Amino acid sequence: PANHKERRNPRYARLLEKAPIAASGDNGKPVLIRNATVWDGVGNQLTETDVLLSHGLIADDHADTATIPRFTLADVQSVDATGRYVTPGLVDQHSHVGVGALPNLDGNADGNELYPATLPQVRALDAIDAQDPGFDAILSGGVTTSLILPGSALLMGGEAVAVKMLRTGTNEPEDLLLNLGAVPGGTDGKTWRWLKMACGENPKRVSAEFAASMPFSRMGNGWLFRERFEEARALLRRQDDWCEAAGAAERRFGRNAHRAVAARYPDDLVNESLVALLRGDVRLNVHCYEPHDIEMMVRNKHEFNFEIATFHHATGAHLVAPLLARENISAAIFSEFSLYKKEAFTHSVRAGQILHEAGVKVAYKSDHWSAVHAQMLMQEAAKAHHYGVDRDVAFAAVTSVPAERLGAGWRLGRLAEGYDADVVVWDREPMQLGAQPLRVYVDGFLGLEKEAGPRVPATVAPEANAVTPQVQPALDEPVDAKAYTVTNVSAIYAGPGALQAGSIVVEDGVVTCVGGGCKPAGIEFNLNGGSVIPGLIVANIPIGLAGIDMEEITADGLVDSATALGGLAHAADGIRVGGGAYGQGHGVAAMQDKLLQYAFRSGVLTAITPPRATGMVAGFSTAFRTGAKEPSADSVTAQLGRLRSLLAAGATHPHSPFATVANGTHALVVSVDDASDIEKVLAIVSDSKARVVIAGGAGARKAAGALRRRAAVTAATGGSVSVLLQPARCVPATWEQRECAEPFARPTTAEVLLSPASSSASSYLADAEAPVTLGLSVEWPNKVRALRHEAGFLVADSVTAPADVVSVEAAVGAVTWAVADAFFGASGPLDPAADGVGRVKVGTRANFVAVNARAEGVLSAMAARVQIVADGARVVTLPTQD
Repeated sequence: PANHKERRNPRYARLLEKAPIAASGDNGKPVLIRNATVWDGVGNQLTETDVLLSHGLIADDHADTATIPRFTLADVQSVDATGRYVTPGLVDQHSHVGVGALPNLDGNADGNELYPATLPQVRALDAIDAQDPGFDAILSGGVTTSLILPGSALLMGGEAVAVKMLRTGTNEPEDLLLNLGAVPGGTDGKTWRWLKMACGENPKRVSAEFAASMPFSRMGNGWLFRERFEEARALLRRQDDWCEAAGAAERRFGRNAHRAVAARYPDDLVNESLVALLRGDVRLNVHCYEPHDIEMMVRNKHEFNFEIATFHHATGAHLVAPLLARENISAAIFSEFSLYKKEAFTHSVRAGQILHEAGVKVAYKSDHWSAVHAQMLMQEAAKAHHYGVDRDVAFAAVTSVPAERLGAGWRLGRLAEGYDADVVVWDREPMQLGAQPLRVYVDGFLGLEKEAGPRVPATVAPEANAVTPQVQPALDEPVDAKAYTVTNVSAIYAGPGALQAGSIVVEDGVVTCVGGGCKPAGIEFNLNGGSVIPGLIVANIPIGLAGIDMEEITADGLVDSATALGGLAHAADGIRVGGGAYGQGHGVAAMQDKLLQYAFRSGVLTAITPPRATGMVAGFSTAFRTGAKEPSADSVTAQLGRLRSLLAAGATHPHSPFATVANGTHALVVSVDDASDIEKVLAIVSDSKARVVIAGGAGARKAAGALRRRAAVTAATGGSVSVLLQPARCVPATWEQRECAEPFARPTTAEVLLSPASSSASSYLADAEAPVTLGLSVEWPNKVRALRHEAGFLVADSVTAPADVVSVEAAVGAVTWAVADAFFGASGPLDPAADGVGRVKVGTRANFVAVNARAEGVLSAMAARVQIVADGARVVTLPTQD
């Protein structure tokens, strides 16, 4: 139905009846948000605008409080949004919140059945845990509506359900429903249903592993789809025949028609949802990656006459964009998450742009929580914009497009009169890195309220102010230059406390001058006021050891603990390089090279890779250049097994493979999240000179006192302690990660670990001693190109700490020199002072990245892109991502 002032929000009246909401006093009463910058979800930006929320609806984009009907000015809550941005609530078209509640425990895993392959009759609603803490976390990211889907283990996984993210306190899943209170067929619009299906790898793999029955191939997938659709079509025809016979009997016999119709109306629950799909009452969402799977489902669509709303994940959808446009099928995709299995290998960061230009509706989604935590949904749109998607298109992809594909585009996804009062007030431009909601309204009820951090001014400058013009000249292809110079650099983050400006000169692959007064040599690149940071370092992920994570045949194989404990496992023996800076690669070769290309082109020039292991001890890691033709022979120690005995053996037996760990030559990397386990590790190494890296570190904030005390001790006696947050933004997905500091939590882990003893930030700790070296990493190789943005989020999110605690310099260090110091050390096998890893220093190998952003935006400006990648004599300008 058309929107008008008389349209009601069907949920609003029902929610008012809920005691936990009614007890909140004025919550849900009219709200006037004043003087905001509005993004309306369909490409319009309005400045100095008022937004009125009344009776669960957006009453008027340009409210005049003197003419508001049904209540007086005294009833209106006024919110000053000067300098802030107001948007419609975000809509996530692919989530598993509630059916895969956090933490990730077997008892919470309710998103998938495993047998038989077609179960359209099961319902996500029956599995939703309304107490899942994910609901509140997702709401805090500005997401107000989610489509909760069953998983993708089966061809027909079951019925999905759309929910609002406001928990009433009753803990009743039905209070979350988008259709709560709606009158079917009335002015509330059509009460759509939603169904989940899946093609490709997942159903055939799950069937082979768990059911030992068909399907084992895409041929089996296709047949089982058709078999079940035919069963449903046969039932539909029987129903239609019955209705035709009943109608004829009524016309002939009137009130005695029932005597002429002996059979009951044909129906069964097993096929009921499929029949509803064939009748056009269900929106079908299909997990489908590759073009041949997409085409198979389109053939079914035509053979059985049903509609497909959206293909999800759809990493190959851009390759058949005209087909989707003709069929009016949208694509719900990731911005950059890819390469985790063969199906995901055709992904492109330009897919959204290609699809949009072909006329295909595009949504960005989370797949909460396994791939992207839905709290970060806005960042999916921001990353898409970073890779070239128009800003308004990217924003519509998390608002109006998914709302329309849910069948709710007339009430969700736009900030306009007559739409549901799902509204977010942001502390800054929503697509800026670190943007946070200050207020989130759902159906006019206040679901979230918090103050902006002290480092977020009342008016935040648009991100574009931090971006500088593109580098000149731009090379047509990478070159190995005898000499080159980067000029007009506004900020060179050369190392800790070494911020400079001017130029960088490289001759024969070695930096010969940094700063002002440098005499140019060779090719001159004008950075036009941009900034330079050392080449980023990614640590503790097995990049270079596998072409496709889920295809073991493309990998180096797995190491058991016995082999690792014998000192025989060296990741250097399995590294395959050659793709980062040298050639695109084709076919099978491209599968091995692609992750290294991602890394190199995003400025990640050094990788520290542990062996792929099955046991507690993995073996010796290797450090290598992602753009190298051959791997480095140097390695550092990774992982931990029987720590006490290994350190003791290393201390007393100089020929032990762990002797270099005990004396601090090699770093000991311990993957551990639980705070108590972190403290136990520190206690075990308390009498040694071991250089300990705590990787993972979800509980590091809680264990900060022990970490900082260890840092103070090692500063005096030797050794070191560092924390590598991995992932950089923690999600309490597992039991051991339950104590992590989620994004937007206060104080952040970085604030606690980095604050100097003299800083007011040290009041976070009862017994603060010394700052802890802090590094960041990603959790999977396929996320490597996001490393710079993770560092940007570190400083953007730390808005409550003094500026000297989590500075831009500290964030740069967290992915460069701090990681180099933690893993290599001054006496390690790869000396950063000699090799140039992690720093920009005269006399060392060139290893740096130039970005078209001023100093403050070098990490966080989403519109800024890598301009130059310098790796020795090798120089690349304007590297593109696939």
